[in-house]
Amino acid sequence: MKSISVSTLLALFIVFNVKAQNPDFPWPEGKKMAISLSFDDARASNPDPGATLLNEYGVKATFYVVPASMEPNIEGWKMVVETGHEIGNHSLYHPCSGNFVWSRNKALEDYTIQRMRKELMDTNDEVERLLGVRPEVFAYPCGLSFVGKGLETQSYVPLISEMFLSGRGWKDEAPVDPYYADMAQLTGMEMDNKSFEEILPIIEAAAENRQWLVLAGHENGTEGSQTTYLSMLRKLCEYANDPANGVWIAPVGTVAKYVKEKRAEMEGSLNIPGITRPMENETVYLPAEKAKGMGPDIQYMPEWNAFGWFTAKDKVVWDIDLPKKGTYEVWMEWSVSDEEAGKPFIISSGDQTLQGQVKPSGSWETFMKTKVGELSMEEDYNNIIVSAAEVFDQGALMDLKALILVPITE
Repeated sequence: MKSISVSTLLALFIVFNVKAQNPDFPWPEGKKMAISLSFDDARASNPDPGATLLNEYGVKATFYVVPASMEPNIEGWKMVVETGHEIGNHSLYHPCSGNFVWSRNKALEDYTIQRMRKELMDTNDEVERLLGVRPEVFAYPCGLSFVGKGLETQSYVPLISEMFLSGRGWKDEAPVDPYYADMAQLTGMEMDNKSFEEILPIIEAAAENRQWLVLAGHENGTEGSQTTYLSMLRKLCEYANDPANGVWIAPVGTVAKYVKEKRAEMEGSLNIPGITRPMENETVYLPAEKAKGMGPDIQYMPEWNAFGWFTAKDKVVWDIDLPKKGTYEVWMEWSVSDEEAGKPFIISSGDQTLQGQVKPSGSWETFMKTKVGELSMEEDYNNIIVSAAEVFDQGALMDLKALILVPITE
C-alpha cells in the first residue's frame, strides 16, 4: 500500500474533527462536495495536453496566468478560453520572497500595496487584450500574501478581497469550509507529483464534511517536478463524473459565486463564529450566530438564531475588537419556559462577572431583553462568556439569542 504523507494525514485529522453547528452545505443537485482544479503560471503544457485532456471529460478548470508566459502560444490559450475554462490572475511578474534567489529582482519585500495594485490591474488589462476575458479570480504567487519587510510588512489580502471574487493559496493543509472560508484566502492543496490514490483520501474526507477541495498544480504531463500527472487527472475526472460519488467539479470562480449566493440566502441563520466590532453608534451587537458554542451539549438552533444548552459544562463565547476602552451596559436577549426558568447564570469578561437568574419569558418561542449589569471593556481584544452558575441535573438553562453592549457616555 502506498504511504500517505504527513500533510495528508493532517488534512484528514482537520476535516474529521470539525464540529458543525450548521446544516450540511447545500451543493447543487444534492452533491456531497465541490472540486476545483487549478493550474498556475500559464505553463506551456496547460493548453495541450492539459486542457485537451480535461475537455475529453467535459471538466472545466481554472488557469491562473502570468500574461508573458502565454504569448508563445496565444492560439492554444484562446482554445482554453473557447472551450469554457476560467482564466485567473497570477500577477504580472510572479513576485515572491527574495529568499528565493530567482525572485530577488522582484521580491515581495520590495513591494508596496500600491505597486501590487497597479501590477494586478495591468495583468487584468493584458489578459483581456490577449484573450478577450477579464480575470475575476486570483492565486497568490508562491502562496505568499505579504508585501514589505520587518516593520513595513503588510498583508495584501485586503487588496485581493477588494479586486477579485477570490484569492487562492498554495500548499495548504485542508479543504475549504464553504460556510466559514474567507474568499480572499481559499486554501489550495497541492496535486503535483501525486497519484490519484494519494489524493482520493482527501477527496473522501472533504465529501464526508461537504467541503470544497481546491486542487493546485502547474505542468501537465507524465513526469517532472511541479507536474500534475495526466494519469491522475484521468482517474480524477472519471471519479468526479460518476454520479455515485456526489462530486460537483467546476472552476474556482463558478464555485465561489455559488457559495457567496448561498451564504447570502442563509445569512442570519448560520453559526459562523467571528470577531465582532462596534456599529456606527458604538453599540456592540453580539448575535448567537457569531458566537462559539463550547461544551458537550451546546446547540445552535438556526430556526431561532439562538443557542440552547442542557448542561452546566456548556458555554457561549464571543470575541470582540474595540477601538477604545469604555464601560458598557450589558443587555441579554433570551427565552425560557416557565417550567425551566430560575436557573442562575454568569456573564464574565476577564476578571469581571455579572450574575443573575434566568427569568421567565413566557415560552421558549418568546424572546425578551433585559439589562444584566455593566462591564468595563479594554481597547482591542476582549471576550465575553455566558455560562451556568450552578450544576443542574435536568432541563435547560435558556435559549440565548444575543448580548448587546450599549456604551455609557459621561
